[in-house]
Amino acid sequence: MVKLLRSVSPTRAIMGRLFLWFWATFIVTALLAIWGSRLFFKDLEIVPIKPREVAALNQVVERLQDNRYQVAPLGGALDRHSRGGRGRMVAIDISDNRVISGGGPPLRNEDKEDLLRLVTQTSPIAVKRGAFKILGPVFFERDGSRFALFSVRLEMPEKQTPPILLFLTIALITTILLSWLFAKSLTNPILRIQSSAKRIASGDWQARVGRAAKRQDELGQLSRDFNKMAEQLESMWGAQKRLLADVSHELRSPLARLQMALGLAHQQNVDPETLARVEREADRMEALVSQLLTLSKAEAGEASMQKQMLSLVLNDVFTDANFEAANKNKQLQIDDIPQKTVVIDSMMFCRAIENVLRNAIRHSALVTRISFSEDSEHWCIHIADDGEGLSHEECERIFSPFYRATLARERESGGVGLGLSIAKAAVELHHGRIIAEPAERGGLKVTLSFPKS
Repeated sequence: MVKLLRSVSPTRAIMGRLFLWFWATFIVTALLAIWGSRLFFKDLEIVPIKPREVAALNQVVERLQDNRYQVAPLGGALDRHSRGGRGRMVAIDISDNRVISGGGPPLRNEDKEDLLRLVTQTSPIAVKRGAFKILGPVFFERDGSRFALFSVRLEMPEKQTPPILLFLTIALITTILLSWLFAKSLTNPILRIQSSAKRIASGDWQARVGRAAKRQDELGQLSRDFNKMAEQLESMWGAQKRLLADVSHELRSPLARLQMALGLAHQQNVDPETLARVEREADRMEALVSQLLTLSKAEAGEASMQKQMLSLVLNDVFTDANFEAANKNKQLQIDDIPQKTVVIDSMMFCRAIENVLRNAIRHSALVTRISFSEDSEHWCIHIADDGEGLSHEECERIFSPFYRATLARERESGGVGLGLSIAKAAVELHHGRIIAEPAERGGLKVTLSFPKS
């Protein structure tokens, strides 16, 4: 039974929830409107009458019976006596219940009915309906007819918010609150999906949508589909890494046998040129397998973090780079290394710096410069060359495995397009970021950024 009710519940769909929320808003607003109208238009009630109010009515009657007002129309005389007061004078002809008002807008039907009910009163009383107060009757004779005189006034309670303003304020607050809650119930799961998508895009394959996946509407279904997609991506990525690692390990054995065969061939005086070519290709394959294993280790997140002095870690890397640059008749300009302690995996960190630095030296025209910077959250290493540089599109792609922007030069140098991929994986292993961009004075600038915490 519960499952049946849940299956037909309108809250399972966004359409149903939209309808229910707007319907609830309308109902609440209507109830507030009814309550406000009842507050403003109350039932008729008798209130105390003040002696001065009765004296004021008797004074008006005396003036109406004066000879000056006997010849004037009764409506005009009532209008004249209504001026300057908070209300107006109303007379009722007892013979035919005709209501004569002293100017102003027409009386409401309920006010007329209240006046006719009071005609039978023998002495003046005061009644009130909402904000309207009626005083009377006081009787007088005119042109052979008997009239009942009343005073109708609009009397708002003192030191109290007008009911209509109070109603509007409550209605406004209610609709704003309900609409805000409704909008929040729709946008929160969308924001969670967006956040999870950004985490996956940044390489966090375990990112999932949490509470939003428990909803029973279209957003909940979208969240569950997103989680399934993330699981598939994580599984595919894991399978790719396992395949890469397994293939690399399996290639080690035939490479070892190939090198042994090369050694035997050298002993048997086989053609030296053929052996040299085979040996070069074997060395390249050995380098490729070694880099693939390094990339697999970095992407698997295997790290041994230790506190070390940055200057001590980089000294050996920069010494080797200086030697390599000198052999190519190029220069290496290195700013002062900051004297600071960092938490790193020294092997993977040095591999990242070394790969980027070698790439910069290889493509520089003359000078490669290394500088350092830091802010409140990160410290950075900048490696810039003065070579031909790359386009913005190539700058985004050079960290992809096996991508080579300049194919001929990479083949000449023996590169396979994994050096910068390893650098990227090693930097991300330290929760950092690596970016490449065209340098201001030409060439390419690579920035390796690491968090301080």
